[in-house]
Amino acid sequence: MNALVMLLSCLLFVASLAVLFWARRKLLDIEQALQNQYPQQFIDEITALNAGSIGLGGRFLKLEKELQTLATQMDELRSQTQRNTPYAQAIMLAQKGNNVAEIMELCGIGYNEAQLIVMMHANRQAA
Repeated sequence: MNALVMLLSCLLFVASLAVLFWARRKLLDIEQALQNQYPQQFIDEITALNAGSIGLGGRFLKLEKELQTLATQMDELRSQTQRNTPYAQAIMLAQKGNNVAEIMELCGIGYNEAQLIVMMHANRQAA
């Protein structure tokens, strides 16, 4: 009977070792699979982040161009505003040959101012 108990004990020990090695192998396989999966997942995430940053870079460039366009338009508007003052308009009218009364009426400036502008700028046209 002792021999039978010893034999069964040995068989159980060998079976336990076999299960232990099998479980260890499965654990290593799972660990390897996880190691292979996560780097790919990280690579995918980094690729997505890079694509997003490239998209943002393009948007920043577009916004910068729009900002430059708006700055140019503002400068043009300032220039037009300065050119469209009553005196600038009076000078243009005088260069076109309008008389003092017309310039006074159209530009809302006084007689002396209109006369001075006509004297100064009507002669430039002729010269």
